[in-house]
Amino acid sequence: MTTPASTTPPADSRRRRRAWLLPPLLGAVAAWLFFRSDAPAEGPAPQALAQAAPPREGAPATLSAPPPPGTASEAPPDTPRAAEPIVDEVRVEKPEVCSGEDNLITVRAHTPDGNDAYLHYTVGDGTGQRIPVRVWRNDADGSYELPRVTVFTRDNVSVTVPVPAYRVKDCEPERLVHVMSRRQSNTDADFEFLAQVVDKPVAPGQPRPPPFVPVRYVWTFDDAATQTTSGPLVSHTLASGAGTTSLYDQHLVRVDVYDAAGRKETGRSSLQLLNTSFENFAQKGIVTLLAQGTPRFPVLDADGVVRQTFRLTHHFQGPVRLTRVSAIRAFQGTEHGPPPPEQVDPASLPVGEVPPGQGVEVKIAFDTRAEPDVFAITYALEGQSADGHPARGTFSVMRPPPRPTRDNSTAVLEPVLLAKIKRARELLHQEFVTDEDIFRLEREGRLQDLKVEPAPPAPTGAPPRNPAR
Repeated sequence: MTTPASTTPPADSRRRRRAWLLPPLLGAVAAWLFFRSDAPAEGPAPQALAQAAPPREGAPATLSAPPPPGTASEAPPDTPRAAEPIVDEVRVEKPEVCSGEDNLITVRAHTPDGNDAYLHYTVGDGTGQRIPVRVWRNDADGSYELPRVTVFTRDNVSVTVPVPAYRVKDCEPERLVHVMSRRQSNTDADFEFLAQVVDKPVAPGQPRPPPFVPVRYVWTFDDAATQTTSGPLVSHTLASGAGTTSLYDQHLVRVDVYDAAGRKETGRSSLQLLNTSFENFAQKGIVTLLAQGTPRFPVLDADGVVRQTFRLTHHFQGPVRLTRVSAIRAFQGTEHGPPPPEQVDPASLPVGEVPPGQGVEVKIAFDTRAEPDVFAITYALEGQSADGHPARGTFSVMRPPPRPTRDNSTAVLEPVLLAKIKRARELLHQEFVTDEDIFRLEREGRLQDLKVEPAPPAPTGAPPRNPAR
């Protein structure tokens, strides 16, 4: 996962930036894998090509850099080295910004040897083809350093150029919006995004700006689908626009945050996601069969059976015909050795082929009472694509963990956590809640008004006598 690109500021500016950003974000770090993100996205203003602009005021530009370790120079001798990509344009959204305000950098490149499908990008310390970048001025002398763009192709052969010059003014925004993201469990394409508004620290004696209390979040995904939420958290499926045509999928997520007076603050985040279907086919010639389970996590019905529906899909043209299905059982405990795969008649799955696009659904049942020693059953799928390539995929149906009881659980005694559990059960109308349930409610801000009574002080008298002595 990636974070919003920003350049490396001088030491004084880094200290100020830490004071700006870190305190409000510490609580979110424990529960999130971050993409750092940023602010508004108006129409881009074209600038000169990157090769013509210095990256730092008063400093000469370096137009290239050696490829990183693990590139084509380490490939086998009989593998032809990929040609360096050619940067056609580096476009800067705004000709001037305040210190710390984001500026969208868009890169366009091609390869002279037909390897465009492998193109991927970094701008500063962020990754993606369109990256919101923040640059901070040095408090001491007002200097700043603009980022550099590196474009990679097959075998990570790369070329590096500076970003076209733009001005970073001696001003700072009153607040920033950070967009953080994480991939949800048991899925390839479903993500959660969290918008966090961070106010600029105010020096003692300085007037504070009017408070900004968000009431509405308008999310835009890849300049197309828009979704509105009342809280800072949203779930969204990022479609694989690249399919089998590119090694990476490029996404730009934007959120406009409004308060009751209609004032708006904006944040953005760039995501560059590896396309495993393309990678498997390019490296091994294998068509990848994907599986998405519903419900996302297994649920044990009253009759002791786990029932899940799996949607099988792939990103290739034409149907994939299943030729073999193997069931591999994982046993609880250590008395059982690894069992041999059990071949299952593909016809028993009620699906003989997987069409392209939306794919096909298959219903699976795991009777935990009939197989009390089995922890999970993995189905290994083999088949052949319409043009004769081998196809492979797997999915698993698992036994859920036992319901918590006094005998198999440890009582929660910490007052704050206990209060969060009780509130989560009330809000979600669930008998049991998980850490994930609590983390989600915290990210949505629904536990902020929780009041917890302090724990009573421990007795100060002599410790109780141990009757066993």
